[in-house]
Amino acid sequence: MKEHNDNERNENMNENIEDQSEDIKKQNGSNSRRIKIIGIGVAALVLVVLAIAAAVTLYNPHIIVPVDYRTIQSAIDAAEDGDVIVVEPGVYYEQIDFLGKEITLRSTDPEDADVVTETIIDGRRRDSVVTFQNGESNEAVLKGFTIAGGIGTRDTLVHEYEGEEYVEDSYYGGGIYIAGESSPTITLNLIEGNDIDHNNSGGGGIAVLDNSNPVIVKNTIVNNTSYSGGGIYTWKSNPIIENNFIRGNDASNYGAGIFIDFESNPRIRGNNIQNNSSTSGGGVAIFNSDPLLSGNTINNNKAIWFGGGVAVFDGAPTIEDNDISNNAATNNGGGIAVAEGSTPEIINNNIEKNRTEENGGGLAIIEGSEPVIIDNKIAENVVRLGGGGLFINESSPIIDGNELIGNVVENDGGGMVIMHNSAPTVTANIIDNNFAGRYGGAVVIGEDSSPVFEDNTISSNTASFAGGGFFIQRSSVTLERNIISDNVAEEQSGGGIIIVANSLAVIRGNEFTGNISSEFGGGLVVYDNSVVDLTENVFIENEAGDEGGAFISIGDDASIELSDPDDNTYEDNIPEDIDEE
Repeated sequence: MKEHNDNERNENMNENIEDQSEDIKKQNGSNSRRIKIIGIGVAALVLVVLAIAAAVTLYNPHIIVPVDYRTIQSAIDAAEDGDVIVVEPGVYYEQIDFLGKEITLRSTDPEDADVVTETIIDGRRRDSVVTFQNGESNEAVLKGFTIAGGIGTRDTLVHEYEGEEYVEDSYYGGGIYIAGESSPTITLNLIEGNDIDHNNSGGGGIAVLDNSNPVIVKNTIVNNTSYSGGGIYTWKSNPIIENNFIRGNDASNYGAGIFIDFESNPRIRGNNIQNNSSTSGGGVAIFNSDPLLSGNTINNNKAIWFGGGVAVFDGAPTIEDNDISNNAATNNGGGIAVAEGSTPEIINNNIEKNRTEENGGGLAIIEGSEPVIIDNKIAENVVRLGGGGLFINESSPIIDGNELIGNVVENDGGGMVIMHNSAPTVTANIIDNNFAGRYGGAVVIGEDSSPVFEDNTISSNTASFAGGGFFIQRSSVTLERNIISDNVAEEQSGGGIIIVANSLAVIRGNEFTGNISSEFGGGLVVYDNSVVDLTENVFIENEAGDEGGAFISIGDDASIELSDPDDNTYEDNIPEDIDEE
């Protein structure tokens, strides 16, 4: 009986289940589309969650300091190539070495200046703060820290120069030391207050040595000191140095901002190099190297001997498209000094409002150097003695297509001074509105020099005494196809040109217009055993206070040689065209 009842109950349950199943099917018939849509939505949600999870996984660093490791160095020790170490804000008193690992070491937010200033690696005046010396590549990255309190790593640099071996045993890289053919990426750091107090030391902020080629980009490098290269020092290396702010660094020798030393050819572009101070090369110094210096702002730097802005010694750099302004040197080039047989290309720079006591408010070209100086604006520079815009001594540059405007000298040569066996070629320049407190409002030439001036415009220059345009002595000069106009000798002679003291000149095809002197020679005056070959020139509306509206030679030992017949042209000169005594 029990078995029968069970079978009957089972049959009834099966019938109920079948009935419920039919009801569900009927309901699902009307809702099947909705269920399908819900299914697709769930799948999409799962994909989104998985994507977010994957992104979080990629974003999350492998190692966090001090969560995973108490010190940065212990985190580096544990890291493997490709790892990212993120350091939380705080002060970390240590020195770190990347140990040849291709890892990224960064702060929590390198783009945030507050985070950078609050994430400090302080070397506690023990060695360099950060070291790369095991062949690290650009994949080794230091990003977003304040690097402070370093005093450098001891190293010995050995090289030959002009047949002699030089051994320099000192300390390098107060903040960051890069050597051993290492080429890390250094970016978005504040490198501040590192100090190397040793003779021959280099790189208070960063030293790059021994065939290393790092990328140094978008850092702030301030208030570091060393013997040379207060901000950055390179030796036998070719780093990329771009878009950094380099300010307030000091060097007791060369290159307070950057020193490029011995066979280094870095690319230095787009940096702001300001308020640095050294003995030579307040902003940048270059020795026996051929770097590219392009698109930088080099302002308000100071030097004692050479180059308030830039100094070049025995080098052939390319210096182009820079703003080199408001720098100062005690001697030799308020803006740029080129010395020791250097052959740079100086192209399309703004060299303005620099100053020095002696020799070249804008540029000094000395000691057998032969630069090419093309398409620069050399304006409003100031010097007490020797060349408001440009000073050339024992050198033979090519000077082409420049503007020398509004430069001032207390003594001689408002625009340019050419001295002591110099033989520049000066073509297609505008030399305008310069002022000399004594002689040569535009140009002074002296001491056995032999320049060639062709196709220039020399206009509206003023000398307080003689030679509103040119003052020439003891030299041999060629002047061809120049426009020499509206120059003034305020108190003496030679509104356009004065030639004295055993000089020789070929003056051919020039236009002398509107020049004025208070005494003799509105256009030209020749004195003191000097001889001038004067052919095919035009003299218009020149004026002398005494005699020789166009030109005059004074004394039996002075001679102006004219063609027969005279092929010069004269018009409206005052008081007369020609007067030969």
